Amino acid sequence: MINGAAGSQSRSADLLVQGLARNPAAPLDVLRYLLRVAPSVACRGLKNRHNLSRPVQCVMVNHPSRVVRGTLAEHPDIDPEIRGRLLSDPDWRVTARAFGSPGQQAVSDDVLTALLTRIEDSPAEPESMLSIPELYGELLTATRFDGRVYRLAAAHSDPRVRRHAAAVPQQLDDLSRGALMTDPVPEIRAVIAAAIAEDQRAMQPADLPDRHCHGFWAVLQRPLSRALVDQVVASGDESALYFVGPNPSTPADVVRALLRHPAVDVRRRLTGRVDLTHEQLLELAADAAVEVRTAVSVHPGLSEQERARIDIDVTTVDGHGHYGSRRVCRGNDHGLVDERAPTLADASRWARSVNPLLRRRAARNPDLPADLVTLLADDSDLGVRVLLARHHPDAPPALLLRCLLEYQGCGRESLPELPGFPTEGLAAFADHTDPVVRRLVTLDPHAGPELVERLCSDPDITVRQSMAACPRLPAARIVALLDDPDLVEHAAANPALPVDRMHQVLAEVTSPKA
Repeated sequence: MINGAAGSQSRSADLLVQGLARNPAAPLDVLRYLLRVAPSVACRGLKNRHNLSRPVQCVMVNHPSRVVRGTLAEHPDIDPEIRGRLLSDPDWRVTARAFGSPGQQAVSDDVLTALLTRIEDSPAEPESMLSIPELYGELLTATRFDGRVYRLAAAHSDPRVRRHAAAVPQQLDDLSRGALMTDPVPEIRAVIAAAIAEDQRAMQPADLPDRHCHGFWAVLQRPLSRALVDQVVASGDESALYFVGPNPSTPADVVRALLRHPAVDVRRRLTGRVDLTHEQLLELAADAAVEVRTAVSVHPGLSEQERARIDIDVTTVDGHGHYGSRRVCRGNDHGLVDERAPTLADASRWARSVNPLLRRRAARNPDLPADLVTLLADDSDLGVRVLLARHHPDAPPALLLRCLLEYQGCGRESLPELPGFPTEGLAAFADHTDPVVRRLVTLDPHAGPELVERLCSDPDITVRQSMAACPRLPAARIVALLDDPDLVEHAAANPALPVDRMHQVLAEVTSPKA
């Protein structure tokens, strides 16, 4: 804390440190000092920096505090070689945080292979606080989009590692699965054979837990026996039928019966089945519930002419229909899913569909050619335009601004962070009624210092904070705001804060933070 102060002054001191730590203009000696005297507090700011220079990373990777090393391990800008070093950190809590985070570059195959060996040896390490299955779980969760982990595990020289891969054949490619089925170690062959047999085994009534739980839902997504399907149907449990309906193993006669089930969600879930007859598709397309009609409108078994005749409401969709950011949102945006982009062939076809939900899917493909980008940028559906803005690197700048002005859903406030977002002329929004729009003033390179200073007194706290961090704010005003408890962190993060003032702040920080 500063000068032995306590209470609110201590909090202000912490905010000062956090702001300086994320200040992109803070020199190395400032960051090094902060990491020495207030490592935990400094890390709260460092994790929010867009970039970490190699010298800063070198300080952090060798820091005695696991909090510092762990913060570096999860930072998007970490150098892959340095992350590789943290994967062999003596503290497993740091190692686990280095397994992988969004935005990070991939480590090499050799590093992952060595990590898999270390996981198997972890019980012998006194710092290991997780079991081997827990460590595998953490690694596979962190690298869920990196198929290399399973491939490398299946080909690993250590049979203990191969055995773990053999236990999850559904996660393996054909080559890896085949190699393990002919593994020289009999136990590994037995493990993968048993796992494949279990994956293919039809679930029986005895397999279903007697209450709703994770295991209950997991069973209903496995192949189902006729006896279990009949038991669920007889129970009338709509939550269970929600999973039985789309299950590929559900018999055709049960599917026909569920087409007339009174629960909208049960009927809606049937629309994802690829084996529906054309007659069944048309029946769902004429369903009394708009949620069902909307869901079936994207089915590949329908023609464009048939889609055009379906009365839909895009506000009722989930999954493919969402167009906010990838994080989970609440309210009208429902729970967002992290969908992968469709193939270019599918996207090119869907981009010209009469169905806005298919056009939304198309807009997720970042490789769409220029003519389709132009077409979708002026689409009549806001969802299509927002998805194109978020996913395509060549989305027109005017589209990005338009989406910010028109869209009110999840992910809206991250639109100005996109590389193509325009900056010229944004000062004209200084008096806009929406504080999100007024904050755009900070992006305009021609916004006058007097305008930025005026907005430091805006009634909205987020606008004031944005202006406090704006480099076009006069230096004297930045320094003055270091005494404002609401704006101190943002002023300290302002790259226009004079370096000599940064050093003065450092001189006042006397008590190390744990």
